[in-house]
Amino acid sequence: MFNFDVPRYEKVVNDAIALRPQIEQAVDEICQQGYKNLFFIGCGGTYAHSLPMKYWMDTTSQKICVHSVIAAEFMLMGHKAFSKDSVCIFSTRSGNTKEIVAAAKFCKEAGARTLVYVSNDNTPVCEYADYKFFSFAEDDCLCEAIYTYTITLLARFLKNAGEFDGYDQFMEQYAQITPYLLQAKEQYEGRCAAMAAHHKDTDYHMVIGSGMLWGEAYDYAMCILEEMQWIKTKSIHAAEFFHGTLELVEKNTSLILFYGEDETRPLMDRVLAFAKKITTEISVFDTKEVALPFTDPAYRKIASPMVIYAITERLSCHLEKERNHPLTVRRYYRQMEY
Repeated sequence: MFNFDVPRYEKVVNDAIALRPQIEQAVDEICQQGYKNLFFIGCGGTYAHSLPMKYWMDTTSQKICVHSVIAAEFMLMGHKAFSKDSVCIFSTRSGNTKEIVAAAKFCKEAGARTLVYVSNDNTPVCEYADYKFFSFAEDDCLCEAIYTYTITLLARFLKNAGEFDGYDQFMEQYAQITPYLLQAKEQYEGRCAAMAAHHKDTDYHMVIGSGMLWGEAYDYAMCILEEMQWIKTKSIHAAEFFHGTLELVEKNTSLILFYGEDETRPLMDRVLAFAKKITTEISVFDTKEVALPFTDPAYRKIASPMVIYAITERLSCHLEKERNHPLTVRRYYRQMEY
């Protein structure tokens, strides 16, 4: 694969998987002490990656109440469900994102318990973590680490609530996922290379997802195509596509569809059926095409956002090459005060 370090990737994913005992111990302690609800608190990508986890819990649990909030807004809004009995879940690569550090400090000072996954240890956010989980990752493989952390975390909460009888089987199979993710990347390598070459000068995309993959559609549009490639992009939920966005579809409009394996797949079918009548520029990423280590089809839903991230990383890498635009270059983000 182009510009891809397999051993590095294997280490990042496997190191995150190896956090399981620490995560289980933390969740078991919290459950023994008691808690009222869970708050995912993020910004940008870390907020986006919490949305699939909330969807999973909303469609799985009758006992665990989960909120997903944007850190800066959460600090100002006075969320009435938040209290000292809340459990606050953070993820951060840098460990110094201002909004995340401030929110973690706020939650800890309010008496709530804080769990933090961080890719750079001994950074400011660590000071406010009741439970810290560290494993190294960088932007191109960060989501595999974050999702491994949050999936393990929530699966344990579900098990302890008596809502995940297959927990042990799922976690044992999940521990085998690394070679499958690599295989998925290889499977999409040629398609992504061709897509990047074809769209190197395309100045506008629509990225569409739903259910477990809405957060990834939101993230890919904002954090990759807009932030890292400076391409005007619209992220749209498949259920809302009818309400406005479809009016902007023309013959050569680029649509990028993220297909998952949850209950909302028919919403994506509806978008695709309409789009085929108008535009020839439709690209589909479908987790159903990817082999995974799970014996129960329900487990595939849980891992689907990570799979989408793994395969779209190949597109990002080839866009960087074709557009001669490094993914690390920013004009404003962390360059100017905001």
